[in-house]
Formats: sequence, C-alpha cells, structure tokens
Amino acid sequence: MGRTESKSFQCHPADEQEQIELMQKFHWSLTNSQEIKTVDNYQEVRGGELYQVRSSEHYVKLTFSRDIDLPNLNEIKKLESEYFGLPSPDYPRSMFPFPSFIPIPGFLFWLAFWFFTFGIGFVIWLIYILKSYKPKKAKAESLAQSNYEKRNQILQELEKYN
Repeated sequence: MGRTESKSFQCHPADEQEQIELMQKFHWSLTNSQEIKTVDNYQEVRGGELYQVRSSEHYVKLTFSRDIDLPNLNEIKKLESEYFGLPSPDYPRSMFPFPSFIPIPGFLFWLAFWFFTFGIGFVIWLIYILKSYKPKKAKAESLAQSNYEKRNQILQELEKYN
C-alpha cells in the first residue's frame, strides 16, 4: 500500500456533492462523509429575565486521502493552492447601515432619520451609497468575477493531469 496524505473539512449539507466532485479533480478520494447535527439547550439571563435558548448546528464533515506517489503531484498541489488561495470578495454589509446597538432594522432607522431631519438624512444616506456602498460592491463583484475566471482556468489546466 502506498503512502497517502489526508485532509478533512466541514461544509453545508447542500454543498456536499459539489465539494466531493471538486476535491476529486485534485485527485483526492473521499474516505469518509459524516453528517453532524447538534442541538444545545441552555438557560440565559437577559435583562433580569430567564430565557430558554436553543442553538443547533448542521454540517457535513468530509475526509479525503490522496496517494503521495502520484505523478505530477507537485504541479497538482500548486494548482490546488492557487485555486483555494484566491482572496474572498468583501461585500459591504448593508445599503442601510446603522449603529448595532439600535434594535430596529436599518431601513426603519434611516426612514425615521430622513423624516426627523427634514430630508438631510436622505442626503447623508445618498452620499454613503455613492461614495462607499457602490464602490465597495463593484470592487467585490469584480473580484468575484475574476476569481471565477481564474478558477475555471486552473480547472482547465488541471485536466491535463487526469
């Protein structure tokens, strides 16, 4: 039996098959797939009141192995690190930002702000949209498109090692 390396990670259950197929392109073989569902119940005091809190997790843990005696393994590893090393786009959080300590949706905050400042709040919001939100969103979308194209190029290059 040859020497192998292994890797494991978690993913959303809906992404399981897609992740398996992607890893197989980099010559990883699925050795284990484990669906994890956890539910945790506990009590928490908030503002003097006792609340029952329930939290849950649901994910799939995938484990892969790969023969380290594969021909062209160094080139495959290089392509794999390029593929997974691309930066993630940083999308702006919201079109309606507001202080996090205010317990209302951002849109309602801005609507009240516009009303009580006689339209000056609308101008401030419009400046935010034009100077901050739109440029950040365009930059994130551009990076996402660039990543998509680079990943497709990497996968095409990877085809010659299959």
